[in-house]
Formats: sequence, C-alpha cells, structure tokens
Amino acid sequence: MSTNIEVNKLSVKELLATGKKKKFVIPEYQRPYAWTEEQIQTLFDDLVEFAENIQGQEEEESYFLGTIVSYENEDKEQEIIDGQQRITSLFLFLRAIYKKFTAMTETQRAVQLRSDIENSLWMTDRLTGQVNEDSILISSRVMGETGNQVFANILKTGETDSSQQDRYSKNFRLFEQLIDSYATKNPVMFTEFISVLLDRAILLPITADSQETALTIFSTLNDRGLALSDADIFKAKIYNHLDGENKKQFIEEWQSLDEGATGADENIQKLF
Repeated sequence: MSTNIEVNKLSVKELLATGKKKKFVIPEYQRPYAWTEEQIQTLFDDLVEFAENIQGQEEEESYFLGTIVSYENEDKEQEIIDGQQRITSLFLFLRAIYKKFTAMTETQRAVQLRSDIENSLWMTDRLTGQVNEDSILISSRVMGETGNQVFANILKTGETDSSQQDRYSKNFRLFEQLIDSYATKNPVMFTEFISVLLDRAILLPITADSQETALTIFSTLNDRGLALSDADIFKAKIYNHLDGENKKQFIEEWQSLDEGATGADENIQKLF
C-alpha cells in the first residue's frame, strides 16, 4: 500500500495561515498543554538572540523551531500528532504580540505586521477582509482538559484573569511581560524582532495521508518537546477505529482508567 507524505519548510506566518483552509486541531487523545514558564522564556530569549545576531546581515538565515506532524482528518482539519506544545505556544505568542500592537502608534510597518498576525490567528471575510476574532484557526479538544475553552478565549479576546493558574493563562501573561519589557527597552528593534519571528523562524510541517502514517512518522522522530507515550499512541490507534458515539464513551472510560491508575499510585504507561 502506497503512502503519501508531504513535507514543506514554512515560516511561522505561512504555517499558521494554512489554518484558514484547514483548521488546526489538537485531538482528544493528546496530552494537555504543559509547556513551563522556563520553556517560554527559553523560546523568547533564543528568538531575541537570533534576531539581534542577524541584524543587518544580507544572508537569509533562519531559525528552526522544529517539526509539526499532522494528517487531514475526515472533517478536513489538520489533526496534530506531534508538535502540539510548540504550535499552541506560538498561537499564544502571536496573540500577545497583537495585543501589544493595538496599544502602539500605527506606523506603516506596524500595520503590515498586524495584518500578518491577523492572517495567522483568525479567519477573515473573503470580500471585505474584515477579521473575525471569534473564528480562531486552532481548536484544542484534549479530553478532560478544562483549559480548552480558556485557550480559545485568550485567542479571541487577548485577555486572561490574573487568578487563573492554568498553563495557557500563565504562559500568555509571561509572553505579555516579555514583550512589554523588550518593546520598552528596544523600541527600534522590536518591530524587526516580530518580523524575524513571522518570516524567518521556520517549522517543518509533515503532513501524512492518514493517522496511522502520521503516528508511524511520529514514532521515528526524536522530538525535543513532550513526546507521546506508548499509552498515548495505543489510545490514538484505538480511538481511530471507533465511530462517533463509541469515541465519546472510549474517551470517558480512558479518563476513568487514567484517574483510577493515578489514585492507586500507578502509572497508566506501565499498563502498556
């Protein structure tokens, strides 16, 4: 049986904008968002260092952010198998930058960068070009994850309650702080930094023709992020072979199994 795999090198701006045609989906069987504040700080610092090092250079150097493994599901969505932590953080990052731009003086360059970010975050009306901030290009459906709606609300409104201590909220607030601080200290460099993030930070999206192929690709990659465990992969394979109602029941029973194992001081990974 032949297998079709599509691999493209895309900038952050180019990759996220593909969500306009095929929405990004973090499926039920994935792990909850778990990037720490340390990882957010490292991402920001690395990009700042890269942007400042290439300033004034004519060569088109790029900063490699990693791979995104996905496949097109039955709903014509980009279902993410690997890279969910990275792509989630990028959406939070760009939303925080966009919020900063709305409070800045509108220069021609700032207006263009704002437009680029809009195309990376939201759907726009084909005729008027009007941005629909309620129609975001990514959806998290991780089972049992109360932060799914929090993530969506942050992308829609650019706001988070200071009392919320979930990862989405804490990391978004950290991005805001880092962006505000950098823009204050380096106002001239700030727009160049955003341009570098959008155009010269590169990802390698690997699009498979099926979930099975995507999982096979995933299992061969040595990802620096939070990898799926064997249990997660079994869960994905079982889930893929169920119909709608049975999928819902399976998710509930899996969550119960996971909670039961934790309550018994056991690790569900060991069961596999």
